[in-house]
Amino acid sequence: MTSVTESAEASTATSQPGRRGLGIAVTGCVLSGAVALFAVGRVWLHYTVPRNGLADLRAAATGHAVAGAAATLALVVLAGVVVLPATRGLGRRIAGVVVALAGIGVSYLAVLTIVLTTDQLDVPEASTYADGRATAWPWIALAAGVVALATGVFAAMASGAWPAMGRRYESAGSARRGPVTETSMWDRLDDGDDPTA
Repeated sequence: MTSVTESAEASTATSQPGRRGLGIAVTGCVLSGAVALFAVGRVWLHYTVPRNGLADLRAAATGHAVAGAAATLALVVLAGVVVLPATRGLGRRIAGVVVALAGIGVSYLAVLTIVLTTDQLDVPEASTYADGRATAWPWIALAAGVVALATGVFAAMASGAWPAMGRRYESAGSARRGPVTETSMWDRLDDGDDPTA
């Protein structure tokens, strides 16, 4: 009886760091994806449009106008919330790499907006716009992208020990191999295992 209790405690102790790591990765995906998605909808750029014979026009552009792909990449990071717990093994490592690449993409687009300002606008006369300056929102998106990158790298490197969905519901008898005969099916039923599964 003692050995059963000790083995149960040992299995719980070894799964706790895995659960904690999975929780950290999911939290990182939620925070970085949500912050990046929110930031893309805010004003990223203020600039002046010169007009002949009229006063210059002050204008602003959101993240959708200067870095529209950042919203899609933020949704990819948010998808990690579902994909990381639902996969295992190589699939989870690939999901971590995809989250990291999406984080790199968000960061890259934010840096382009901070550095190039009005050149990021998708209009022919953007080169004539003056006084372009970035707001705090591309910086926030940059930080969210860095967090997504770190989360993805963490998931790709450390996910081997993380628990997977459905593992706790698998019976020990489902791992049995060998030819299925009528007698073995009845034996499996006697053991409480469903031979049709």
